[in-house]
Amino acid sequence: MVKLLFADAHAHSSPTGLGAAEIARRFREKGGWFMALVMLPPWHYGVDAPPGIEMYFKALERFLTECRRAREAGLRVACLAGFHPAEVDRLVSAGMKPEEVLSLGLRVVDHMAQLCRSGMLDGIGEVGRQHYKTMPERLAIAATVTTRALEHARDYDCLVHLHLENAGPVTVDTTEKLVELASAPRSRVLFHHASTRVAKRAGEKGFWATIPGKKEAMRRAFTEANTDYIMIESDYIDDPKRPCVSSCPWEIIDRQLELLREGVVDEEKLYRVNVDNVVKFYRAEPP
Repeated sequence: MVKLLFADAHAHSSPTGLGAAEIARRFREKGGWFMALVMLPPWHYGVDAPPGIEMYFKALERFLTECRRAREAGLRVACLAGFHPAEVDRLVSAGMKPEEVLSLGLRVVDHMAQLCRSGMLDGIGEVGRQHYKTMPERLAIAATVTTRALEHARDYDCLVHLHLENAGPVTVDTTEKLVELASAPRSRVLFHHASTRVAKRAGEKGFWATIPGKKEAMRRAFTEANTDYIMIESDYIDDPKRPCVSSCPWEIIDRQLELLREGVVDEEKLYRVNVDNVVKFYRAEPP
């Protein structure tokens, strides 16, 4: 019988919410050993600054403190920071010109890439495409920023977490073209919050995917997708106004154990998804 350990392959924390130390404590109590913390947009960190690069610098400083606190609480942690496609919409709506938002987004991911190179970050994320209706120029900005992030994956060996629409194979196939154009390594690219259809196609193409830790989503993924290429995520946003959106990290452990008891998944597969795959993708030290 293997000792069951659990990872959260994409989550967020904020000092305005529970904070990383408390999240890590609760996660460890249930058997958590690893968490990938991904930076939220700057306004989640209580940053009082006008839109611009300094706003991101201040938010990044607070985010790196969150990563440190999670490590001090006993988790192995990967830290990623980027320029979420929703930030494009918010900044344009706040009055920035599209060309100003594009310039800012490129500067942000360039800075994150330098931090990857120096070892302060493990990757860039989230970047990608809006999963909702938006203006064409805003989608173009997000796609251009994503291409730059993929180029940094090529040049600096950064991980990249992609936020995309869940349209099945077409989501993967169109993204594959961007990855090929950037000559980025597929082994460093992850489809975040993926549906089973996206995860299945991603695995066929040699990409990684994280499955949201909802019970039915995991049930489908464990039975239909290639578990050599998937991990589980909570996508927790640590917002006290919306507790456990989309899941709390400790909830995804409870749900996996329920699926184990129901015979949907076995211990070997759970270990592969929560430990072996995490070690491969994140290059984490094994537990």
